Amino acid sequence: MSRLAKDANAQPIQVLRPADAQTVTVSSSAAASTSITQRVVRICCDVDVHFSVTGTATTSSAYLPANTVEFIHTFEGDTVSFITGGVTGTAYVTEMI
Repeated sequence: MSRLAKDANAQPIQVLRPADAQTVTVSSSAAASTSITQRVVRICCDVDVHFSVTGTATTSSAYLPANTVEFIHTFEGDTVSFITGGVTGTAYVTEMI
């Protein structure tokens, strides 16, 4: 039987292990990751971005502030699309298993 890590209140914490990672150069033109193979993806970026897993990102898509980590649910074959308000940066996409 496996045991989950526990938080300060002795409650189990669901944990995942990083697997394949990729970087996406982001700018005012939408750019996307390659196809995802796992059900959970961790994303973060060094600049403010908008992102989408249901198509091409626009500045109306979900917002991710710079240096914030977000875990999102994905399906096999999804891509994560990013766009900025004009600056250039790097997004990091890590599949979690």
